Amino acid sequence: MAKTDDFDPARVLDGWRAPAPPPLDELDLGRLLDAGRASIDATKRARLQARGYAMQDVEDIELPHVAPPPPVNDIPRISLPVPRADRPAQLLTAWEPRAWTAVVRRVRGATSELVTGHAGRPVVENHAPQWLCALWPPQRLDAPVLGRWPELATLTAAETAFGALHQLLAQLPPEARVWPAELEADWVLIAELVLHQDTRLRPSQAQALRELAEAERSATFARLNDGYALRNRVARRRA
Repeated sequence: MAKTDDFDPARVLDGWRAPAPPPLDELDLGRLLDAGRASIDATKRARLQARGYAMQDVEDIELPHVAPPPPVNDIPRISLPVPRADRPAQLLTAWEPRAWTAVVRRVRGATSELVTGHAGRPVVENHAPQWLCALWPPQRLDAPVLGRWPELATLTAAETAFGALHQLLAQLPPEARVWPAELEADWVLIAELVLHQDTRLRPSQAQALRELAEAERSATFARLNDGYALRNRVARRRA
């Protein structure tokens, strides 16, 4: 007889094996399949047939053939015309005599800010992109080069540069035509001009103009160092 200290409950099942399952051919597969099918009693079947429903087995239903979709590369491409924004006739595509010259620069994109509305309640205001614009009158034969000081300067809210210039057409004579030029301008002067004159600027607008002016000063100082070199006491543009 084994001692009590030699008995290990964890090893009671050592050597035990589960009995093998019966062979597959001994199972009644037909009975198992029938047990999984949904069945309808005779009374309900007769009632459905009286209403015109045909009771058929699933095997008797023929599904319509659906062609697979064509590969992505075989799908024909359709070119749709892209609508273009109307360009006012007063905004030229090239310079011509007696045309006003305009320069436009985006100061900041669309923004939202929290302001105090009626009864002291906070209100969210959405603002379109801000554009700094300056216009010079038509050049004369005795003054073919644009002067440093523009005739008009303002900060305008619009979705595009053309939209900003379109708003300024009302400030010009009715017959005036404007050429949007891509010329270098003194943006520091234009920004400070608007800052000094327009007392209705929002704090965010004024801050954007100051940041633009500061960035232009830094770019100008870098260009003084990198773009020019002194030769024979003359500052020359680097090649």
